[in-house]
Amino acid sequence: MQIMARPLHVLPTAPRATDAPKPVHLAWSGAPVVTSLAAQAIVTLAPGRHPAWVEYLYRPNGSKPVLDAVRAAYAAHGHRFDLAVIDSALAHSIRLRPTTRIGINVHPGYLRQPGFVDTAVDRARRHHVDPGRVVIELVEFDGAIDLDASRDALAALKRAGFAIALDDFGPGAPNFDVLAAGLVDWIKLDRSLCAHIDRSEGARRVLAGLVALVRHAGPGLVAEGIERPTQMRILRELGVVYQQGFLFNRPMSMPSLQPSRSTH
Repeated sequence: MQIMARPLHVLPTAPRATDAPKPVHLAWSGAPVVTSLAAQAIVTLAPGRHPAWVEYLYRPNGSKPVLDAVRAAYAAHGHRFDLAVIDSALAHSIRLRPTTRIGINVHPGYLRQPGFVDTAVDRARRHHVDPGRVVIELVEFDGAIDLDASRDALAALKRAGFAIALDDFGPGAPNFDVLAAGLVDWIKLDRSLCAHIDRSEGARRVLAGLVALVRHAGPGLVAEGIERPTQMRILRELGVVYQQGFLFNRPMSMPSLQPSRSTH
């Protein structure tokens, strides 16, 4: 493209701060109050000192299975359910050390809701949480992530400082295109990939190949669903030093803490 020279007196001036687009914050009308959260630690087996890492998990009251309850909450509240979980998790995080990573599950389909990213940033600011501590875990139980539709929102979250993780990676829709796009910081290997690695040579080889692929792509790795010391040792030998599961701890219910409800 050819750029025409202009006389100095008509060169455009730098934009003023007021000219920048203003954040759009979603209204909280109709959002649920999420107080039934649990927290589970993600441990590291690497030598040296590393920041602690806690994943917040929605744990509904009552006997309904968790996945059914989550689907019902999305059906009733849509993106407002995710925002309510984010708000509640950030409110609870004041009990953690200020360097602890905070994992929060988010439905990728709602990231592109206008104002979602700005509202998430606003909630972190209001709870005095550095976005650099927050890992947004994109859940995959509803199929593949639409990369073209989600790319801008993922990039905006990363610019704001949030880290992005693909949760339950492996079975169903592994989202290799999202991995290849360089938009994720962490891959959380689904428990099904790790369940039989200490009992099946084939399972171990598949996992080793997947670990090598992800490591070559760049993101860090977390193994989920670790229940036996033999699983832990094999994963550590493969270089997967971040692990999560009942072998280390079970999700612990968090004390009820009322999230904030302001709209700005």
